[in-house]
Amino acid sequence: MKSKTSCFNKTIFKKNMTHFWPLWALYSCYLIVSLPVGLWFNMRYYLQDDSYSQLQRQVYAISGAMRAAMNPVITFAFAAVMIMAVFSYLYSAKNTNMIHSLPVDRRELFVTNIISAFAFMIVPQILTFIITVFVCIGAHITNIQYILYWFGAEAVMTFFALALGAFVAMFTGQLLAFPVYYVVVNYLYVGCWYLINMVIESVCFGVSNNWNPGKSCILSPIYYLTNNLRIQSVENSEYVTVGIEFKGAYLLGIYAVAGVVFLIAAYQLYKWRKLETAGDLISMRGIKPVFRWGVAVCAGLLGGTAVADTIGNSFSSAKVHFWILAAGTLIFGAIGFFVAEMLIEKNFRVFHKKRVGEWAVLTVVLAAFLGALKLDLFRIEGKIPDVSEVKVVSLYLDYKLRYTEPDDIQKIIDFQKEILAQKEECLSAENQYYLSITYTLKDGKKLRRSYTVPVGQAAAADKDSVVAKVTALESDPDKMMQNMFGNYYKTNEYYAGSISFVDENGRTEDYRFTQEELDAVMEAVQKDVEAGNMTDYQLYSLRAGDEDNTYRDRYFNNLDISFYNPDGIIWNYSSYSVDGVDETEAVLTGEKTAEEAEAYFPNSDSAYVEFGSKCTNIIETLKKRGILNSERKLMTYDEYDALMNPVTAVREKGIPHIS
Repeated sequence: MKSKTSCFNKTIFKKNMTHFWPLWALYSCYLIVSLPVGLWFNMRYYLQDDSYSQLQRQVYAISGAMRAAMNPVITFAFAAVMIMAVFSYLYSAKNTNMIHSLPVDRRELFVTNIISAFAFMIVPQILTFIITVFVCIGAHITNIQYILYWFGAEAVMTFFALALGAFVAMFTGQLLAFPVYYVVVNYLYVGCWYLINMVIESVCFGVSNNWNPGKSCILSPIYYLTNNLRIQSVENSEYVTVGIEFKGAYLLGIYAVAGVVFLIAAYQLYKWRKLETAGDLISMRGIKPVFRWGVAVCAGLLGGTAVADTIGNSFSSAKVHFWILAAGTLIFGAIGFFVAEMLIEKNFRVFHKKRVGEWAVLTVVLAAFLGALKLDLFRIEGKIPDVSEVKVVSLYLDYKLRYTEPDDIQKIIDFQKEILAQKEECLSAENQYYLSITYTLKDGKKLRRSYTVPVGQAAAADKDSVVAKVTALESDPDKMMQNMFGNYYKTNEYYAGSISFVDENGRTEDYRFTQEELDAVMEAVQKDVEAGNMTDYQLYSLRAGDEDNTYRDRYFNNLDISFYNPDGIIWNYSSYSVDGVDETEAVLTGEKTAEEAEAYFPNSDSAYVEFGSKCTNIIETLKKRGILNSERKLMTYDEYDALMNPVTAVREKGIPHIS
C-alpha cells in the first residue's frame, strides 16, 4: 500500500526515463565526446611536442577538454529541454486533465518530475566521469582530481538550471513559449540594462560605451556564468604551468542556494496553477500586466532608438534627434502593448476602454522617462565628479594623457564643463573628433564620457576653444615624448633606427643609423619637440578638414626608432587589466612597480615618428651627418605621389613629375 505521505512515484519516474531516453542519450554523447574522447585526443596532440613537460601536457589536455564539457549555454539548453519534457503535459488541456485525474497529488508529480529531469543529466555526468577516469589511467594522467572538480561544478550548475527551468515552466501554458521565457529570464537583467543604456547614450550628450553591468549581472545566470566561471592554467613565479584553477567557483555556491529558492517557489506556483490555463500564453493572472508592459517598454525603447539612429543621425540638431526618438518610442510602445494583449487574449478585439486607459498610463510613463533624460533630471549627462573624488583622470583626443595632481584634474573638469556648455556647437560642427574623458575615482569606480568637439586649424585658431586648450596640453614636450617613446623615455636605451628614402625609380630603401647617428637624431627629435616643431605632425586633430587628411609639408620619410628599457615600456594609452584592476594605471600612479604589477610590459618596442619641414633640428642633423645628399632626399607626400603617379598628380594637383 502506497504511503499517503509519499512524494516520489516510481511508476512515473520509470515512464519518464523510458519515454524520454533519447534526450539523456544525446546529452551522454555530448559529454563523452567532449570530455573523455576530447581528453584522449588532446593528450595525443601534446605528446607530439617535446617542448612540454609531462605535467604541462596533462594540464593543457585536461583543461581543454573540461572547457568543452563545461559550457553554461549548453548545460542550460539541455536543462530547458529536460524540463519541457517532464512537464510537457501542462501545455495540453487534454493531457493536464488526464494526469491530474490520476491518484497522484501535485507534490508527488512535481518531485518525481524534478528528480527525473535531474537524473536525465546527472547519470550521464556520472558515466562521463567514470569513463574519463579510465581514460586518465590509460593515458598515464595522474591529475584526476581536476575531473572530480568538473563533475562537482557541472552537477551544481545543472541543479540550478533545472530549478530555474521548473520555476519558469509554471508561468506559461504553451510549450513553445517556455524556451522563450527561459532565455528572457536568463538575460533579463543584462538585456534591460543594455536597452536602457542604449536610450541613455542616444539622449545624453557624451554618454557612450557605458555598458558595464558589473557584478550585478549575476542576476542574468547564463551571461554571468559564461563570463565569470572559467577553467584556466596556474603558473608559478617563473611562468611555468603547474596546475588548473576554477575561476569563479564560488558563484556555484550562490546559484545552488538560489536553486533551492527557485524549486520551492516553483512548487508553490504548481500548487496554485489552474488546470484551465493549459494552452494560455500566461498561466498566472498577475503576470499578464507585467508581460504587456514589458513587451511595450522593450518594443518602444528598442524601436525608438533604432529609428533615431537611422533617421535622427541625418540631423545635426540634438533636439530633432530627441523628438524622433520620442515619437518612435511612443509609437512602437503602443504597437508592442496591444500586440502583447492580443497574444494573451488570443483575440484582435483588445481596444476596449480598460486597455486603452492602461496604454495611456504607459505612454505617460515612457514620455516622462524620456523627458527626465532630456532634462537630465537623473544627472547623467551633467555628472561631473568633484576633484577630491578623483584619483586619476585621462584625456584622449590625439593621444591619451593621464593626470593625478589636483590642479591638473581641475583643468580637465573645467574642459568638461565647457564642452557641456557648447553642446549644440559641438554636435553641429563640420569637422569633429571624439574627445574622451575617463575619471578613476578613489572608490575604484570609473566615470567615462566621450564628446564630439570641433577640430581643425580653424577651431584651434580660437585660443579659448576646447581643441586649442587640449592641443596645448598635448604639445607639452614631456607628454609628447611619452606618447612617442613611452612614459619612461628618459631611461630608454635607443639601440636601432632608420629612415626610408625613395629613389627616382620609385624604389624604397632604408638607411640604418649608426649608434652615433641615432643618438644625434634622438637629440634633434627632443629639440624639435621642445620647440613645438612636432605639433602639426603628431596631433591629427589639427589636420581635420585638410585635403586627404594630411599636411602638405609632412614628409613621406619617417623615422623608425627601436628602444629598450629594463624596467618595462609603458604607454599612457596601454591598458593592462587583471581581474578588473588597471595594472597600467597602478604603475603610472606609483601604486605598484612594473615588477609588482600582474601585467605584461615589454622591454623592447619601436616608434614610427612622423615629421615635416618645420622640424629644422631633425633636418639639420640629417644634413650634417651626411644622411641627406643628392641621392637621398626628403620628400613630401605630394612629391611622392607625383613620382609614383605623374599623370594623375599633374591632372589633379598640378604637381610636375620630380626627377
